[in-house]
Amino acid sequence: MRKFAIVLTSLTSLGVAASAQAQTSLGDAAAYLALSTTPVGAMTPVVSSAMLGRIAKGYSVTGQYGHLSDDAAGFNSFGASISMPLSGFSLGGSLGFMSPSADGSKSNLMLGANAETNLGAWALGQGKNANLFTLSARGDLGWANPDDGTGTDNSITALSFSAGAPLALVLKNGDMTWAPFVTPGFGWGRLSANGASESGTRFMMGAGLGMTHRNGWGVSVGMQKVFIENGKTVLGLNLSYGK
Repeated sequence: MRKFAIVLTSLTSLGVAASAQAQTSLGDAAAYLALSTTPVGAMTPVVSSAMLGRIAKGYSVTGQYGHLSDDAAGFNSFGASISMPLSGFSLGGSLGFMSPSADGSKSNLMLGANAETNLGAWALGQGKNANLFTLSARGDLGWANPDDGTGTDNSITALSFSAGAPLALVLKNGDMTWAPFVTPGFGWGRLSANGASESGTRFMMGAGLGMTHRNGWGVSVGMQKVFIENGKTVLGLNLSYGK
């Protein structure tokens, strides 16, 4: 019952519908909440060098914004991330804040780390500037201390991990590159408080459209969804610079 109280309190504060509580296991609900309150699920995917079929030559920085619209569980998330190339991988870290829209809820800190690499790029035509279809692999780790919404000093910790396979269509047009993409994935999440914890797994899906200029600037709009009964979708905007 102690574990049940942890998850139920979080479900109530984040507004998951009562029907979802009745039809969803505690592990599934904990996974949904942990993923959704960390950068893994609170932010939308960023179009990366790996997704564009390129080898990153240096650091890249990204500003991120995510929004979930819900009367009881809505939030705005803000973050910044930086990545660097290392032996064919891009390694990155992120720092963010989530601001719940529910009255009385407090903002909370989010931290993240990620690694990504390109698995293949297939030309869709002839010539150096041919369009591409790309496949990548990505892993994300997230941590947060979400507010339980009760106004007490109860401390909840959310820990999450996801693995995904971004798929992108890279369309080149002069100095501009357009990249519609999808990022199917699988996530694990755990909520813990007062010495007790609950964890589980959920399927995830991100999608969107990115645009980059040859000078290194890029912007993308997209969505991120952690699948659960009555779960909502995060919409986001990312602005990046890198070579």
